[in-house]
Amino acid sequence: MNIGHLDSRLRNCLVTILELENDLDRTHLGPALQNEFSVLKKVVARLEHVSVDEQDVCRIEAATGRFLSELKDTLDNADFGHVSEKRLLQ
Repeated sequence: MNIGHLDSRLRNCLVTILELENDLDRTHLGPALQNEFSVLKKVVARLEHVSVDEQDVCRIEAATGRFLSELKDTLDNADFGHVSEKRLLQ
C-alpha cells in the first residue's frame, strides 16, 4: 500500500473530526472537548512525522466512524441558530 495513500486516509479522518469543532463548541460537549481539539490540531500539524500502517489507518477510520455515529444525535439536536434542514423549501 502506498504510504501517501495511508497518510491521506489518516489526514481525512482527523480533518473530518476537526471540521466539527465549531458545531461541537455550541453543544454541551464543547467545554469537555476543547483540550482534545487542541491536541488533535497539533497531531495534524505534525502528521508528516507519523508513521502508520494499514492496520493503524483501518482502526482510526473505524474509530472515526463510531465517533461520528455517537455524535449524530448530539449534533441533530443542537440549535445552531439557522433554519432546520428538515423544513421544506417552497
